[in-house]
Order: sequence, then C-alpha cells, then structure tokens
Amino acid sequence: MIPRILLLFSIFSTVSAATIEQLTWQPKLVTKESILKNYLKLTNETIFEEMTTLAFVTTWNPRGFYLARKRVNRLSYVSNVWFEVEPTFGMDVMSDVAIVGIKNIDRDFIKFLRKNNPNIKIVPRFMFTKFTEEVADYFIRTEHIVQRVAQTLANFCHKNGFDGLVIDSYSTFGESLMKHRRNTVETFEQMGNVIRRNRLIAILSLPSPVGNEYFLGDENQGSTLINANECESLLNAYDYFQMWTYIDGLHTRNVIHDKYLLANMELCKFSPKIMLGMSLYGLEYELEDYLEGPRLRDWTTIDSKRFLQVLKLEDSVLTWNKKNKEHELTSKANNTFILFPSLTTLEYRLALAKEHGVAVAFWDYGQGLDYLTNLI
Repeated sequence: MIPRILLLFSIFSTVSAATIEQLTWQPKLVTKESILKNYLKLTNETIFEEMTTLAFVTTWNPRGFYLARKRVNRLSYVSNVWFEVEPTFGMDVMSDVAIVGIKNIDRDFIKFLRKNNPNIKIVPRFMFTKFTEEVADYFIRTEHIVQRVAQTLANFCHKNGFDGLVIDSYSTFGESLMKHRRNTVETFEQMGNVIRRNRLIAILSLPSPVGNEYFLGDENQGSTLINANECESLLNAYDYFQMWTYIDGLHTRNVIHDKYLLANMELCKFSPKIMLGMSLYGLEYELEDYLEGPRLRDWTTIDSKRFLQVLKLEDSVLTWNKKNKEHELTSKANNTFILFPSLTTLEYRLALAKEHGVAVAFWDYGQGLDYLTNLI
C-alpha cells in the first residue's frame, strides 16, 4: 500500500505541459451548431500521429465496425468484444473453461482489416462475467487451473488466427482485487506470462488504479487498487496494461480531470505499456438531482443518438467546464444533464497521453460522434 501523503505528494509534483490554450479545438469552437454540422465528417488529417491506439468494437454498436474499416490505417489494435469465458467442472470443482460467443466471429471483418493494414493486430476481449464469486475465489487460489485456463485461451487464439487477447477483469475480479489483492494480481501475472510464452499479445484491462477518493478529501481512503510495485509486476507480464481512466470509482464524475489521469499514469511510472482508456460514450443524469450535489447513484450511459437528440432541443445549452475540461449539455425542459466527449476534451486527454508517451484505448468505437476519430 502506498501511504496517502506520499502518493498525493507524487501526484501534485507532476507537471504537465499540456494546456487547453495549446489545443486546435478550443472550447469556444465546439458549439451546438458546429457539432450538428460536422459530426459525420471524416477527414484525412490528424492531430496526433504515431500513437499506439486500440479500438474496441461491439456487436451492439455496429457503427464501430464501420468506423474501424474507415480508420483501419490509424489503428494499431482492434479488440472485438465477442467472447465470454465460462467455467467447466469435473468432480464438482472447476477444471477449465469454455469460450462462449464463437458464432460472433466476423471473419470478413478481420480479413478486411488485415488486407488494408497488414500491421494491425486483432486482440479480442475475453470477459469472465460467467464466473460466480465462488468460482472466481477458487480460480485465483488454484495455480494449476490458472495456468490451464490461460493455455486454453492461447490455444483458442491460435486456432482462430488472432494475434493476442485482452483479459477484461473489470466486472469479475474487481471484488477479488479488494478482498484478495495479492492472489488476484498473481493470477493476472500467471495468465499474462502463459499467453506471452505462446507468442501472443497480452493486454490486461483494469479499472483506474488510483481512485477518486484522493481528490475528494476522504482521509479514510488510503490505498490504490494496486500499488506501484504490483503495477510494475503486471507490466512485466503483459504487453499493455489498459486502464479505464474515464470511470471514477464513486460514479460522481467530478474528478475525471488532468490530475486524475496523471496520477494513474504516474503510479505506473509513465510506462509506454500503459493504455489510457478514452470514453466515446456519454453519461446522463437528471438535472435537478445533479444540481443538488454529487450522488453515489450510477449515471445512465448514452450513445451519440441520445446526445444528438438532446442537442437538437431548442432549450438545450452546451457549456464548458474548466475544472473537468469537459463540455456539458443541459436541458431544463427535459430535466437532463449530459456529459459527452467533445473534440476539446478528447484532444486534451490525447495530448496528455502523447506528452507522457503512453498508448490509448477507445471504448467503444461505435458509441461516439464519428468526427472524434479525426483526432488520431
């Protein structure tokens, strides 16, 4: 565990050169009118070049497959969200896993990507959401099963011609990290090492290691999801460590700002193996509730269709929040408050990533405004 005072000193000792004033897309340039006029326009120019970039594409947002085809030469990795990992049992105990979702494989899509960008890597995501809490607890404590499962995933990737995989631990192993951190971290390390020994790319997906409690003045919160040494160990076991740095642990959405992003990068020593998570979807809240102050209630996730629906309302207002560096959309008539990625917000976060030499990952490519992909 990193002592709170030391971590905070480290966070605030980091100085970033990236400023809003240096951006191409100044906040005042992003208006209701400019968005409605330009959000579907794709250009050949980019602001950020030579950045390692991963795009997630999902079956429930087919626009992502369209954009991945259009932007294939800009992408380093594409992660198809097709598969779930289901435990199998022998003698009433977990013995291995089966892969659910094989029917989702779109080989024509993969063929198109490879033909138009021979350097692109296909790294599908594997979710462990079919694990119960009891199964997850047994799994992280049983080394030979961990080794077997990792090999099963590696064999599946080889059989289907994938270049590697993303292990998504967000849903299933978050609780394990809080209750049995050492066992869980060691499990991740073992899996990464097995996958890489099979000459496959291994990417680990985790929530932000540094939570927002460090920025809310809660003295009772003193630890990170993983510490600096554990981060280093995971980076040694994986090609990339992808952080979901657009989600704060308390769902207040009041601290997704530069210090929050920098703290997460700094915990892992600004390693080039970090993939900073970038959101292309939006969040909606009841305006009256939002104005009363932060709540622990979850926000509603929305895609561009809902954002544009509210944006077109006569009474909707788009404003710039200097602290969080985000555009905010409100409508009193509809009692709604929306945060949705804008060109300014995304450019600023990409500038931070570029400045510190880390990679980026977009969730998901089909949920945002098309023209956001012009940035990189």
